[in-house]
Amino acid sequence: IVGVAGTRHTALIARAVAWLIHLSGKPTALACRDGLFLGSRRTERAGKQFWDASHRLLMNREAQAAVFENGPSLILDDGLPYDRCHVGLVTDLDGWADLARHDVHEPAQMFKVLRTQVDVVLSDGVAVLNAADSRIVEMAELCDGEVVLYAADPANPALAAHVATGGRAVTLRHGHPVLMAPSGEQVGMDLVGL
Repeated sequence: IVGVAGTRHTALIARAVAWLIHLSGKPTALACRDGLFLGSRRTERAGKQFWDASHRLLMNREAQAAVFENGPSLILDDGLPYDRCHVGLVTDLDGWADLARHDVHEPAQMFKVLRTQVDVVLSDGVAVLNAADSRIVEMAELCDGEVVLYAADPANPALAAHVATGGRAVTLRHGHPVLMAPSGEQVGMDLVGL
């Protein structure tokens, strides 16, 4: 199970992650604001019963993996549709202005809402955190599993500090994704030429 929490491009990220898992050969379910999918087939549009429909995906025998988009309002309205996950990704702490009905009135309160995604990562799982926001980096200490930081800026100081303490990080350098680890770097294919 992969959970993508935040507000910035989370549906796109969830769809990309589901597609990558699908390419590895695992039948994959996806629940995001674009609808519910089994493989590349949309089975339902996202609607008022989104949590119930998302929860049903977990019981589908065809799916070997599942990816869920979890916006802050979904987390506060219904909770996550799963108890634990293998990967929990937090993109941003935006969206507080739309949560007044939950007594969320300032940006600082979003930490408590979106930390939920990190709290449910299994001990053999990984939290993937946006290092461009220092408040999200603080969530690393809440994770039972490994933490991988990411940032588009390779000079982000949180990335280097995380790698220096034995962690892994991902960045972009000259159009190439770079996995940084204490043992060295792995450079991926050129994304600009795609």
